[in-house]
Amino acid sequence: MPNAIIIGAGAAGLTAGLLLARRGWRVDVLERDVDDRPGDLAGIDDWRRPGATQTWHSHAFLARCRSLLAEHAPDVLAALRAAGALEVRLAEHAPPTLTGPAPADDELVVLGCRRAVLDWVLREVVATQPGVTVRSGTRVVGLRIETDPAPAGPAFSRGPVRVRGVRLADGSSRDADLVVDAAGRLSPVRRWLANAGADLPAPAEADCGIAYYSRYYRRSGPAPDIALNRGHTTGASFDRYSCLMFPADGDSFSMTFGVLPEDTGIRVLRHGAAFDAAVRSIEMFVPWLDPGNVRPVSPVTAMSHLTNRLRPLVADGRPGVLGLLAIGDAAVITNPAHTRGVSLAVLGAVRLTEVASGLRDPAERALALDESMRAELAPWFEDSCAQDAARLLRWRPEQPIVPQARGAEPAEGAPPTGYTPWPAAPAGGAGAARPAGVTNGEAYLAARRDPEIWHRFTRLQNLLATPSDVLGESGFAARVREILATGWRPAGVPGPSHDDLVGLATDALARVGAPEPR
Repeated sequence: MPNAIIIGAGAAGLTAGLLLARRGWRVDVLERDVDDRPGDLAGIDDWRRPGATQTWHSHAFLARCRSLLAEHAPDVLAALRAAGALEVRLAEHAPPTLTGPAPADDELVVLGCRRAVLDWVLREVVATQPGVTVRSGTRVVGLRIETDPAPAGPAFSRGPVRVRGVRLADGSSRDADLVVDAAGRLSPVRRWLANAGADLPAPAEADCGIAYYSRYYRRSGPAPDIALNRGHTTGASFDRYSCLMFPADGDSFSMTFGVLPEDTGIRVLRHGAAFDAAVRSIEMFVPWLDPGNVRPVSPVTAMSHLTNRLRPLVADGRPGVLGLLAIGDAAVITNPAHTRGVSLAVLGAVRLTEVASGLRDPAERALALDESMRAELAPWFEDSCAQDAARLLRWRPEQPIVPQARGAEPAEGAPPTGYTPWPAAPAGGAGAARPAGVTNGEAYLAARRDPEIWHRFTRLQNLLATPSDVLGESGFAARVREILATGWRPAGVPGPSHDDLVGLATDALARVGAPEPR
């Protein structure tokens, strides 16, 4: 029986552990945080998970995520439903401005659920699965590494490093046939590999140019009978800020502001009284935030220093490391506003399980997972970079962010934005077609009007189709341009100006006296 060690018990690590065990692996999931989850869901409001600060920000689990769970872990999906997860059927929330009915698509269903509930459910399911053990309070401090003295080819001075296991904080070590880096965006594993001499390609990285403030609420009455205006959410982008409402499990929902990181005035939103006043000042949210039947159930949580990041472990067809694979945020990070993180983590866990169970040679495993990363993860990094750049042209026109690949020049023709140093697009492929395509923003506008455009664009937004297959497809692009050429545009969403929002939030905080303790 092969054995695996997974570093990190987040969504990626737990899903990979569950699926590997069901393929006959013996799996240890090593988690540095202690297991302090509540005994039941009634106590979930107070479960903070200090090692996972994203837990108390808004989440949604896209249609691709739901489809993967239905296929590979139907018991997890059933447990989420039993926990009160909301299934948002997107065709029921298609824009009222469409010229005809939205096409039926049973796959376009998003799960509305707090991240803490997802993590709790995953832990409960994994606890009953033979072959996988979660070892909480176990801190990994290094890798057991061997260096292959034989070069992998004439162009390389040394062979890949070989990971044999992990070293723990208590001085012990554990061996494994496979080590999985699922340690998240702050994973130290890549640094450990570099220190051991691994020849790794430079990661591609771009600042998201945004910070977030989120708060959860609970209703004591029914949900407002209001259609969601942005697929699985309600909200809009306003004057140098955005605000979205995410329906979640049971009677809970969350509100999130997106703001410029350097905007010091708007940081008043980190205080509860200021945050509550700000969201209630936006007309579209008033029905959701009636003070008579809504109360906050979390403090305001901030998240900043966000980057889109892609961290491959294979360069020019040569793995830099054998015996170790990366998934989740350790492999790819996109702007949290797109709610893709868990969906990409589950996809990565599925692909890792297929690769690890179907191939025995560690080099073949590394190359196969890298191929999946290029085909199924890199396009979302690219798309996130492009959307961030377009937003910053509106919010910060005098100083837009230009994403750059760190330590490498973009490959000629790399699809679709050119920020990723790999992979190069084949002649006539996605990269070549991109100039004839349309932007995400153009497609979003046309999708408010045309039912077929809405359907294809919504599948794109839910990771069921790639950006190049939709935005770069000539027929789709032509139809988008035809709609935009008519001059039709959706009506704007009213909301306070930036300065008015900051002013009323500051006044609300002053009325309650000293800021809330943090």
